[in-house]
Amino acid sequence: MKTVQQSFPAPPEALWNALPAGVAAIGGQGPFYDSQRGFVSFRTGMSLLSWGQEITATVVPASGGSTLTIMTNLKFGVFDWGEGKRIATRFAAAVAFSAGTAALA
Repeated sequence: MKTVQQSFPAPPEALWNALPAGVAAIGGQGPFYDSQRGFVSFRTGMSLLSWGQEITATVVPASGGSTLTIMTNLKFGVFDWGEGKRIATRFAAAVAFSAGTAALA
């Protein structure tokens, strides 16, 4: 399990509206959006190099903007060899680009 958290100087609604871009950027399948709780959950497919990941991304208000938290979890296996972090980072970058913002340092 890997968790990546980034803060953005954008309102939560802007990040929420950009979540589909993140799902598309990593080839997410079967997304479920819960606007009441501010999260999306989906999975990535299996390949020769991966059993796939279960991903949940949450958007919450924060001082000066909002926070995006991405949690990845292997569907099967013990070690993901950094795949979870790469997926979470690529997802966050696509959301930021779609929202027209950049993560705060």
